[in-house]
Amino acid sequence: MRILIVEDELLVRMFAVDALEDAQFQVEQAGSAADALRCFSHLGEDLAAVIIDLGLPDRSGDELAAELRELGADMPILIASGRSEGEIRDRFAHDPRVGVLVKPYTASMLIDALESVGVKSPGNG
Repeated sequence: MRILIVEDELLVRMFAVDALEDAQFQVEQAGSAADALRCFSHLGEDLAAVIIDLGLPDRSGDELAAELRELGADMPILIASGRSEGEIRDRFAHDPRVGVLVKPYTASMLIDALESVGVKSPGNG
């Protein structure tokens, strides 16, 4: 299963990639919303989920999530943020396939958050 991680902080992105690869996911990386949209245009249907940082440099993560939905993306989306989980859940209450990943997170929190939106780790087969 292929996951797209959209995170502008390199160390956070590297940690997430390592955690996802340890769980047997294939991982694509993007450091901005523009990079994520390019990746989605090439891989759209092959993506099992997208993990988006709320604070991207070129647009907010919630704007990117909305744009992906407008482009037909129906895969689960996790929004990663240091803000309160309730605030983010309220913002995405209309979309049941959007989950929240509270920063800072551990590898197990990342995998649990993916499972909460229906994406099971290939390593748990």
